[in-house]
This record gives sequence, structure tokens and C-alpha cells, in this order.
Amino acid sequence: MKLLRSETDPVRDQFARARAELAAALIERDEEVDLILTALIAHEHVLLVGPPGCGKSLLLDSVLAWTGGTRFTLLLTKFTAVEELVGPVSLAALKADKYLRVTTGKLPEADYAFLDELFKGSSAILNVMLRILNERTFDAGDGVARPVPLRLCLAASNEWPSPDTGKELAAIADRFVLRKTVSPIRSQVGRRKLLWTRDHAPKLSAPIAPAEVDQARRRAQALPWSADAREALEAVLKELAKEGVQPGDRRQFQTVGVVRAFAYLTGADEVRPEHLEVAQHCLWDDPGEQPRKAAQVIARIANPVGMRVTQLLVEAEQVLTATNVRDLADAARAAAKLAEIDRQFAGLAAGPRVETARAYLKDQLKKLKLASIEAV
Repeated sequence: MKLLRSETDPVRDQFARARAELAAALIERDEEVDLILTALIAHEHVLLVGPPGCGKSLLLDSVLAWTGGTRFTLLLTKFTAVEELVGPVSLAALKADKYLRVTTGKLPEADYAFLDELFKGSSAILNVMLRILNERTFDAGDGVARPVPLRLCLAASNEWPSPDTGKELAAIADRFVLRKTVSPIRSQVGRRKLLWTRDHAPKLSAPIAPAEVDQARRRAQALPWSADAREALEAVLKELAKEGVQPGDRRQFQTVGVVRAFAYLTGADEVRPEHLEVAQHCLWDDPGEQPRKAAQVIARIANPVGMRVTQLLVEAEQVLTATNVRDLADAARAAAKLAEIDRQFAGLAAGPRVETARAYLKDQLKKLKLASIEAV
């Protein structure tokens, strides 16, 4: 991942450095890193769903440690009490015939929050969170909705809600503008790194202050949308509607800010069509088939080069996985296939993503040849 440099925006440099350091340490989690940092800049929330042991908690904990603000963490179960989330009722207030909660150290006073197993919480817990996450206010019991300092809530779950509970949990899921399914490590290279690297914990250079996060948000909000990007978003929404994917008005509006934040994170001075890539994690409601449809429509309209890069990388991984390096003829056929994939990369419009993919492919081709020689 290329480290961005800016003489006029040192805060963006901090985000770029953290982005590179997180991606270098966490295996095949570049996209998840981008989602969380984008959410942090956009002042939105992010939900990661996937089986245990995929690094969700490690990534979330690393980002929370980097932000340096006050944190609140809670593992939700069906037995979790509301008091664990927002604080107990004040006994002193009760003696004065008042009902007030003591929120010290709880979610209403946190800058950042990590809620694990989000969908396991009771209805009472989830209902309390709705207003805190969306309006960012909390009524401690005196009838006054006071602002909460919450900048970002990161949530994780091992699975999406079942069809039986999906409608009941739709409201809380909707509060997370960015949502993604996290998959186990897929590539051969990633598997080797997982097995033979002793420590996978990211080492971030320096924490970022809440005031600096706010500054990044203001600068991201100031980025203009290019005419091509505006047209692309409108075309995406139109095509999604044809596919039966119609996210609500609030989600569409929030997506505009998310795309701005992603453009800022990547170092752009305006929002361009390719930055709509991040919107595939926003513009859907049902986690079944809709995320796939959103990704396909956005890639086709806004970033066809990126879609082709992904397809070619998948083909390359399939070749590498199926190759027996001890069989010289098999290795030679694999090398020829990888060389053909590289020629297809060369035919795409030049850009950082294409360059990174080609560098990766050439490195794998070199390792394939060395492994074949050593096996003789």
C-alpha cells in the first residue's frame, strides 16, 4: 500500500501511515482497514460480521488504541443488562425521588466504542443504543437529551441475523452505515504469513488525538464531488433499484459523506467515480444477495478497472493454489498462465491498484520458479 505524503495536511499523513501499518500487519484485511478509517473520518459506525478467529477484534482494538480517546467495550449476550451499557440508576437520586443514571465509564461518555456480538443483545439493550448511535444523544432520566461524545462505534458479530430475527434487528443494523462480511484468509501467501509469523498485532507509530480526527472530518466534508462521480452515483442507485435493492433515503444521504471520507483517506482532492467503491458496503439492506449485487453494479458503473483487477487476482490465486511445484511441467504451465494474466494487467489503464497487483503477481511468479528449482 502506497504511503501518502502531504505538506499541507499532516493529519491525512497520520491516517495514511496508520492505514499502511494496519494493512501490513493484518493479513488480507486491507478493505476492512479502509472501512474503519473511513467510518472514523465520516463520523459513522461500522459493523464487521464473520466467523470467530478472523481478526475482527484485533483490528478493532488496534484502531481504538490508536485513536487515544476514551473507550467503552462490551460483549453483548441475551443476559446483558441495560446498566452495563449506560450505567446504573443513582441511589442518591432515588432518595430525592428522581430517576437518574450514573453514566461514568459507560457508553454515553465514550469517544469510541466496541460492541462485540452486537445481535446477541436484548431488545431493551438494542433500543437504548438506537438513539445514541444515530442522534448521538442520551437521556439519563431527567427528560433532557444530552449530546454524547461518541465519534465511532465499531461492532462485530459472528453471524448475520437469521430470517426469524432479521426484522427485529433491522433497526440496529441500519445504524451502522458501513457493513461487511469478513472472510477467512484465502490466498496461499496469506496462509503462509499467518502460520509462520509470530506476532500479527499492528505496531502503530503514534496515536491520533480526537481534535485531529475532527479536523480530518472537516477537510473530508469540504471535498467537492466531480460531475462524473455525481452521475455515477445516480446511475448506481438507478441500477440498484432495477435489481430490487433500494436503500432508504437516510442511508443514501449518509453514503455521500462516506464516499467523501474515503476519497480523503486515499489522498484525493475531489470525489471521483472510483471512490464509489466504498459504497458497496453502504447501499443495501438485506445481507443475503444485496451486498453482491451492490458490488457488481458499482464496479461496472464506477470502477470497471478495479473490478477487472479483482477478477485477475482471483484467477492468479486459483492458479497458484492448484499448482504442484514439484512437477516441473505443472509449474511451467502455471508460470505461463501467470504471465498471461500479467499481460492482461498491462492492458488496463495505469494506476496504483494495477501497479500493486502487477508487483504482487511478479513476486509470486518469482517464488513459483524458485520453489520449482529447489524441488528438483
